[in-house]
Amino acid sequence: MKHPSEVRIFIADDDPDDLLLIQDAFEESGDSLLLTLFDKGDALLAALKEAAHAQMLPQLIILDLNMPGTNGRDVIRDLKADPAICHIPVIILTTSSSEQDIVKCFELGASSYIVKPARYSELLQVARSLKDYWTETTELPGTKK
Repeated sequence: MKHPSEVRIFIADDDPDDLLLIQDAFEESGDSLLLTLFDKGDALLAALKEAAHAQMLPQLIILDLNMPGTNGRDVIRDLKADPAICHIPVIILTTSSSEQDIVKCFELGASSYIVKPARYSELLQVARSLKDYWTETTELPGTKK
């Protein structure tokens, strides 16, 4: 069994309330993960470049789709085009349930697409499921010691 505390997760969402709720849900989900929060897509991309240079890349990215400026689609496109960071799984966590958005995100290289639940208890369930799957079931690059 792996140690989830070793997993770094970058989370980007332009809504400060949603960002706080997502952070709280992951913190309440049990194990302490190394969360880094961003309110803009371009800030996340800049941090990824710095993290790649420092060899401190996250093992997972959770991304809102509809952000002003550099939106989630742009982030996925840029991330998957860069050989230094294209291996990082991207989970879309958004309010959009549009079939067109879902298909486009998978075409761009998203690993998963989740519609944000309306209630915190459901968000907590999503955070627990993501944590369990991505930190205990799946082998992620950069988690082996």
